[in-house]
Amino acid sequence: MREYKCKNKITKEFLENALTEFFGGFSENNGVYNSSYGALKEIHVKITNDKMIEVETKSSSINDVKVDDTIKKYNQFIEKVTGYTAAQRKKMLTKL
Repeated sequence: MREYKCKNKITKEFLENALTEFFGGFSENNGVYNSSYGALKEIHVKITNDKMIEVETKSSSINDVKVDDTIKKYNQFIEKVTGYTAAQRKKMLTKL
């Protein structure tokens, strides 16, 4: 499981819209949003407070084209939700 800090307040509606935009839909159970896409067999997202999310993923092995597309889509989703690019997130991790 990975925690991400978000620049802005995260609402359920915002997260739901992002899940639909990037992964085509979702289901929700007790505040945990579940979806899948490409090589991501499962993605679980939970808002932990108004500026933090927890993300857990499970992968399946599929051809390289789908893996590349999946990674790109996942990074776009995380960037939209958190407001931080991959480079900014990496820099924040190295400060810890």
